[in-house]
Formats: sequence, structure tokens, C-alpha cells
Amino acid sequence: MLRIAICDDDGYICDQLEDFIHIYEVTIMEKFNVETFVSEDELCQQLTENIFYDIIYLDIELKQLNGVEVGKIIREQMSNEITQIIYISSKENYAMQLFKTRPLDFIIKPLTYDKICETLDNALKIITANDIVFLYKKGQISYKVPIKEILYFESANRKVNIITIKGSDTFYGTLESIAEKLPYFINIHKSYLVNYNYVIKMEYHQLIMSNTVILPISTNNRKQVRNKLLELERCLQL
Repeated sequence: MLRIAICDDDGYICDQLEDFIHIYEVTIMEKFNVETFVSEDELCQQLTENIFYDIIYLDIELKQLNGVEVGKIIREQMSNEITQIIYISSKENYAMQLFKTRPLDFIIKPLTYDKICETLDNALKIITANDIVFLYKKGQISYKVPIKEILYFESANRKVNIITIKGSDTFYGTLESIAEKLPYFINIHKSYLVNYNYVIKMEYHQLIMSNTVILPISTNNRKQVRNKLLELERCLQL
């Protein structure tokens, strides 16, 4: 069951958004666990107690910490790149501030059911894709790693290093065979296959990952990488 948090100091907005989510539940025949918070302190308290939310609808104009600062706590202090953050606001001038917290979307009030449906559709596509596990073997032993935990793969001769949010491991294999199984990963270099969801910045010749590691984009792959990023962004918006 997906856990969804709503944080807005306007109780009416919390109730309206929760109603929209419950209507959406009926249309897709699923059940969500929805919690509402009228202060950022209440939400942050839950987060510090290791309560995980798959999706957070977060107002920007809160009373003490604003929504951007709460987003930074989630991304930077808690190293949480999995929760889908959807900002809501009555103002439009926050685009540059939001970039560093890597939100899924930014909704301008007043809220409508169609807007909420669109954000939930997109969030579920990402979450569903991330629930798949990657299987690899070391000798006769098989290992499973949730795709949502994998940052990137690094090829080293006949071996592959798998880098995750929890650590790393090494197994025999090729990036080509891995890429066929993982459509949301991008082949940026003959030695690197990266998880799109953990790319926080793309420059002409390199990518910066959420763990601050900088990975090179080979000259031959630059056009392909740009096209792949555009393709993935279009898919997530459908």
C-alpha cells in the first residue's frame, strides 16, 4: 500500500486534496494510506522517525520552514531520492529554487481533480518501475537488488560494479546485457550505465549523480544521451 503525505497549513486544501486522492483510488481500484499535516513540524517529526512516504504533496508557503527547505531535508539530510515530491503553491516564481530538491511536479493553486490525477499517474509510473528488482549471480548464489536503490553500474574489464544507495558489489557481466533489462537506465559511456532517477545535473560532457559522483559522457554517446533523457521525460509526462 502506498503512503501519501499532504502538508499544507490550510486545512481546506488538505481536505480537498485528500478527497481527490480517494476519488482517484476508486478509479484505479487501489488503496492508499493518506496522512495530512497542517504544519511542517509534524511532517518533519514523522520523517525523522523514519516514516517513509512514497509521495508527498508539499505546500511551499508554510509558516516556519518553507516547502523548499523541507524538500532539502528529505533530499540532503535524509539522502532520500525515492520519495516523489509534488509542490503546491499559489505563486509561480519558485522554479529555480525547486530544482535542487528534484520534485516530480509543481502545481499552482487552485487545485483541480485533473491536475492531481496527472501527478498521481506520473508518480505511480515511476514507483511501479522502481519496484522491480535486478537479479545477478556470484558463483551459484543469486542476489536481488531493488532497482529503485541502484544509482549506476560501472564496467571493469569482465566485471561490473553495482553502486547502490546502500553500498556496492561486484559480479561478472556486461553493461550491454544489463541495459536490455533496464529501460530507465542510460548508457553514457562504455563503462557506465546510470539510473535516470538519480541524475541531478547534466552537462555537455558529464553527469552529476545524487551522491555527488561525477561521471563522464563519452563523445560518441553525447547525442544519444540527450535523446534518451528527452525520451524518458516525455514518457513520464504521458
